[in-house]
Order: sequence, then structure tokens, then C-alpha cells
Amino acid sequence: MSHDYPPGRGRVSLEAAGIPIEGVSIAGHESFYKLPGFRTLLEFGRAPEDVLGFSTVCVSHGHLDHIAGLAHFASRRRLQGLPTARILVPAEAAPDATEWLRACERLERIEYDVEIVPVSPGDRVRLRNDLELAILPGRHRVPTVGFLFSEVRQKLLPELAGKGGREIAALRESGAPVTRREEIPLLAYPGDCGDEIFDACPELFRARVLLLECSFLLPEDRDRAREYAHIHLDDVLARADRFENEAVVLTHFSQRYDPDEIRRALRAIPEPLAERIMPFLP
Repeated sequence: MSHDYPPGRGRVSLEAAGIPIEGVSIAGHESFYKLPGFRTLLEFGRAPEDVLGFSTVCVSHGHLDHIAGLAHFASRRRLQGLPTARILVPAEAAPDATEWLRACERLERIEYDVEIVPVSPGDRVRLRNDLELAILPGRHRVPTVGFLFSEVRQKLLPELAGKGGREIAALRESGAPVTRREEIPLLAYPGDCGDEIFDACPELFRARVLLLECSFLLPEDRDRAREYAHIHLDDVLARADRFENEAVVLTHFSQRYDPDEIRRALRAIPEPLAERIMPFLP
């Protein structure tokens, strides 16, 4: 579908602080992000062929540039005989997403093999033994959630440092705790959001990678950003000293800007944050 993207916009493939991210994000047009290291898809976009292999999909909200491919994804996986996929959807939007799929099943006279999983802030989803997904609050015009991927490790209790293996094994067999849980926040994605998200979700600032929408950039678009509950570049500049992230991937730029205009506007970001900014552009 690359032919119908605005000039200079479309498919992106980058590596942010060791985490590969592939996809498309153009506000109002299409957004999806493939996270191959997590075996997870963020958003559907229009569900191009190369996203069908993902059996876990995280949908932040119901705007069609993010979820339009839902039924297409389900139908194509059914045709290919792929196993059940789970679709994480904000709890308030889950009934409508489910009914949408049921209507498409009736139209096609088949049954899809997907599970709509309603999620709410505070929920946790195990992706692997060492990878967990936390559901974050959202701040947008429709029901929205964000997502935080964290590596989970079991660390030996400090007081057992220097103990022998046999002693630790004996303690474990006796039922005594010998490890503590440690979470390392890897990637945070709040979905589409207004600037209230920074107070609602301070953990965004601490993830290794922050995938953050920045739909609007120019001074004349500040009111538009507020009206539509999107981030403006000024919101980033006002908090430039708070970002602890190794990489901040700015994405979801409005179609009203061309790539050169986007890059010029981002020059306003001061160091040391500027060296960690990555625009999600081809």
C-alpha cells in the first residue's frame, strides 16, 4: 500500500536502544508497529500481509487508523489456518470490537479464531517467562490504554550473597524465599494521547524506549492538538529534562507536515534529549 502514503512517508524500520520497531504511523491515515523481539503487534493499521503472523496484538483505542485492519487480520489468519490470536482492547471498547467481528463473521459465513481480551489500567499480561505487559492509563478522546513491556528477572536476595549453592538450594526446598522479582521497563507506548498522559503515567519517562505520538509541531497547531487530544512538540519541550529514556521515538506526525518540515521542527529539542530523539520516518 506504499503508493497511497503521503510523499516521503510510509514504512519505517529502525532500532531504538536495541529494540527493533517496524511499521507505519501517519496520523489519521494508518498506524501499526511490529515489535519482533516481543512477538507482539501494536495496533493493526490496515493489517498488511506481514502482520498476520503476530498472535498477540495490542490495540490502544478504536480510531480506525489504528484498528481498521481488525476483521481483515482475523479473516486472513482463518484462511491460513493460523492458531488463535489474542487481541488486547480497552475494556470499554471490547464489546464494540467483538460485535464488529461477529458482524463480519456473519457476512463471511465463517468463524474467526481470535480472542478479544478486554484490558484496563493495572492489568498485567504474561508474554513470556521473562517478559510482561502492564496496561497503562490512556488520555485521549475515546477509551484508550497504553502498554509497558518489561523484562522480568529473579534476583538472588542480597542477604544470600556469598552463600553456597547447597545452602541456597536447601533454603529453597524449605520454602524460604531466595530471590526477589525485578522488572526492567523496556518499551512504553501510551497510544494517542494529550499532554495529561505525563502526569497520569510518569513511568513513561523511565522505560528504555518511549514510543510517543507527537502529532503536531508548529505554533499555529497548538489549539488543534488540544482539541483533538494529541501531543504537541511544545509538550515535549516543556518536559525535556524529565525524559530518562535511552531513546524517545516520536511518531504519528500529522499528514499536514512533510518529512523535511518535521525534521526542522524537531531541531528545537535541546540537548541532551535531542541526541536520544528518533523520528519514526522512512
